[in-house]
Amino acid sequence: MKTTKSFLVIGAALLALSACGDKPVSAKGDHDHAEEGHSHDDGHGHEHGDEGSDSTSLTDEAARAAGVEVGIAGAGLIEQSIDIAGRIEISPEGRGEVRAWYPGRIMSLSAQVGQPVKKGQTLARVESSESLQTYAIPAGISGVIVEKNANVGDMAYDRPIYVIANPNSLRAAFFLFPRDAETVRAGQSVNIRTLGGKVIAAKVSALLPSLDPATQTTTAIVKLPASAAGAFRAGMAIEGQFVTGSTEANIVVPADAIQTYEGRSVVFVKTGTTYRARPVQTGRQTGTSTEIVSGLEAGETYVTKGAFLIRADIEKSAAGHEH
Repeated sequence: MKTTKSFLVIGAALLALSACGDKPVSAKGDHDHAEEGHSHDDGHGHEHGDEGSDSTSLTDEAARAAGVEVGIAGAGLIEQSIDIAGRIEISPEGRGEVRAWYPGRIMSLSAQVGQPVKKGQTLARVESSESLQTYAIPAGISGVIVEKNANVGDMAYDRPIYVIANPNSLRAAFFLFPRDAETVRAGQSVNIRTLGGKVIAAKVSALLPSLDPATQTTTAIVKLPASAAGAFRAGMAIEGQFVTGSTEANIVVPADAIQTYEGRSVVFVKTGTTYRARPVQTGRQTGTSTEIVSGLEAGETYVTKGAFLIRADIEKSAAGHEH
């Protein structure tokens, strides 16, 4: 972004100098300038020409440095989807209870709530009521102690002494009303957006057969990759986009390729080093893709990423010309 800003500031400064300089320009100088195509190069591969207020020029090297990417227009799939609310949970495999094997008195405890533990680590010692021998109780899984239900001297057997949860073993539970349950199936793709804006792709693992009597919803289970642990915590409310189907369209572009310029929806078509705003008519849309009904032809090169930078540059250029 800093690179892009430097292009804009330097370009605007040169335009101001050429338009408002104190030295008079001779007729010959004007003629020479016209023959040169009225092109202003800021020395960073960034040019503004008099091709119209809807375009700008940028060398390929400068475009890459600014984060601008292009692609070839063509057919693609438009996905149908529904948004469903859910909640993050510890998966059953990520939860373990530490219980006494035989009834007896707790002689020692070695962990506290919030403490990380490893599988096999001794967490308690219990004296058997029958043999009066003391035995060790290890952690069944690695994770974090989330419950501690006893103290030294208590009798142990009928309830867990500790409960361990593995924060890396997560799943999402989504609550489906009857109208949604008709379209959701095991194996379908689900996109879950984190608070930071990152999208985590997963699939529906299972649909539970029973309904919640209070809400009349059924539950779709989505197992999450271990990488999701950094973005989610158990109990967090989330929303998932369930892909229920898809249809093909002649021209499909990334949603971010569409920009609003002078009140119209446009994409930026690249010819050589020139990027020009092209008005388009959009059709079906998803969170990530948009169908183009008219205005962009298959095979044309257009900006797929960083379109907002091109739009901002054209607007800055237009403001400079007005000055």
